[in-house]
Amino acid sequence: MTAEMTTQLIVIIAILVTAIFSGAPVMAAIGGTAVFAMIFFFEVPFFDHFARMAYQSATRAEFLISPLFLLMSEFLSKGGLAEDIFAVMHKLMNRIKGGLAMATTLACTIFAALCGSSPATAASVGVIATEAMTKRKYRKDFAIGTVAGGGTLGIMIPPSMTLVGFGILTETSVAKLLIAGILPGLLLSGIMLLMIFLRSRLNPAIIGEVDEKFLNSDKYKPDDYAVDLRNPPPEAEVVSGDAYKALIRRVWPSFVLILVVLGSLYMGITTATEAAALGAVGAFALTCLNKRMSKQVLGSSIQAAAKTACMMIFLMVGGRGLTFVLAYLGIPGALTTMIAQSGLNRYVILCMLYVLWFVLGMLMDPGSMSLLTVPFLFTTMTAGLGFDPIWLGIVSTLMTEVGMITPPVGLNIFVLRAATKVEMKHIIIGVWPYVVSLLLGLLILTIFPQIALILPNMM
Repeated sequence: MTAEMTTQLIVIIAILVTAIFSGAPVMAAIGGTAVFAMIFFFEVPFFDHFARMAYQSATRAEFLISPLFLLMSEFLSKGGLAEDIFAVMHKLMNRIKGGLAMATTLACTIFAALCGSSPATAASVGVIATEAMTKRKYRKDFAIGTVAGGGTLGIMIPPSMTLVGFGILTETSVAKLLIAGILPGLLLSGIMLLMIFLRSRLNPAIIGEVDEKFLNSDKYKPDDYAVDLRNPPPEAEVVSGDAYKALIRRVWPSFVLILVVLGSLYMGITTATEAAALGAVGAFALTCLNKRMSKQVLGSSIQAAAKTACMMIFLMVGGRGLTFVLAYLGIPGALTTMIAQSGLNRYVILCMLYVLWFVLGMLMDPGSMSLLTVPFLFTTMTAGLGFDPIWLGIVSTLMTEVGMITPPVGLNIFVLRAATKVEMKHIIIGVWPYVVSLLLGLLILTIFPQIALILPNMM
């Protein structure tokens, strides 16, 4: 890399970081950085080209994927389906030690396959599950940590807004990215279930199974629990009988919707955009079928989906603009050459990228973290070092999941703090075992990348 390119890169990064930490919206920071870089470094600013590129990017058919999947998510979350799924999972897992926490993770896994949003998954399942666990003597940090960890699955298991954004930004197949997220999402869910199983047996106090010796020792801290373990209230009955059958009747169509959306996408019957439309229509029909559709639900769902989709469009336009600037200056190619000639093993460079993502995820919005780094590094990691673009999309999404629950800026942490009565100190303590679980999943996917690639390679 020449001295001129190094100077250009430093200036671009400095403008971007300054804009973000000054409080500017991320979409404005990225787009503004691209415009300033054109003014500073281009002989001709190419503003007309930037405007055409922005229009072409924002009107691509792929941009319909996000609002349609978001609309699907809004219908389902506002239609109360998360509560029904949790009740069914609770019934199935009730006899297992730590079963309520496992039911929460399974409910998050299923709702993630209908939702595509991590905060929506955490918020929809969070209030119900946290209250149910803490009332049944679960320690507050364990209960809220389970919800926070399970909520991250919403951006891995398709439909995933993060994977859609990665595909649009890097011009990678969105359909293959969505299908690639299935097995890694199930792997992460399985790791969390195993972790809950082991923790519940190694430390029964986290699920409220204590003896007199524990209650009379310094280990028992009443503030750790929502109920007094010395005089606990009677436990609520698990749904059964006719009520449980009614729940099953309401929930099973959602499994059909998952199979139809993902199955049609995998078999090539529909494009990603058509699958998203199918999901939105199916979610609307399910909400109507369960008699939970109202004028208020319809209006608020459309408004929320439109608001989030517009934000994502501006983010993508800004990201594409920054990518164009970097490519015009030749920085990605120069970085690729420099790294290739450095003699470093490509996995050493990958680990350095993981560390960068982890640190950035602690300091900024995780989605923005990925969007900011991908334009700089995508060409280097794929063309230069030979990593599969689909696999790179999966691991970058996994690191976004880590950022979702990593203090001090973990988005799911603040969502759950707002949605529940659990104090921030318990939330921060509770999320760390799930950060470890996600990093274990990252290690497995790094060693065995075919877990992410086997399904898209069969399409």
